[in-house]
Amino acid sequence: MTVKRFKTYVIDYVDVVPELDQVEWIYYLDIDILFGAPFMDLVQKLGEENNIGGNDDMVSKFYFFKHLAYQYVAQGGFMIAHRETAKKCLELWRREMDSHLEEEHDQVSLNLISRSIKEGKERSCRLTLMDQRDHISYPRRDGSLNKMMRDRSYTSLIHIRNTANDTFFGEGVHERL
Repeated sequence: MTVKRFKTYVIDYVDVVPELDQVEWIYYLDIDILFGAPFMDLVQKLGEENNIGGNDDMVSKFYFFKHLAYQYVAQGGFMIAHRETAKKCLELWRREMDSHLEEEHDQVSLNLISRSIKEGKERSCRLTLMDQRDHISYPRRDGSLNKMMRDRSYTSLIHIRNTANDTFFGEGVHERL
């Protein structure tokens, strides 16, 4: 999981670009998540549904979609982080990942953070789980992406996964690219 830890530095990456000094909220997407609809529509919908906006309480917070699999709390490929306060949460996530390098999925670390928050052991971070509703889809090699394209009906986010368990592009795609 050592590669996945780099997403926990997203605020540090933004901080080195002076043109981004006015950015308050950071929307992070893994490389295998595509936009299927206008981004600002998604921002508005998620903001309304999850009360994303100001950060008056200054609690470190970050937002994730609820994971569809029962064993994980959050889907780690899409994150919303408040620039001024989320560093505590991101550092906590990185520490959990570093403590469990044998784990393939970053969701395991999010599970541990969620449990610590629920048990009252972690008070410096707030993890908000957002309903996926019609915001994100997970097309498979069963023709669902072709159907979306044919119908011109796209979710805001399209997660084209290429993992060992669900290879969208087929075997050996990395060698061919």
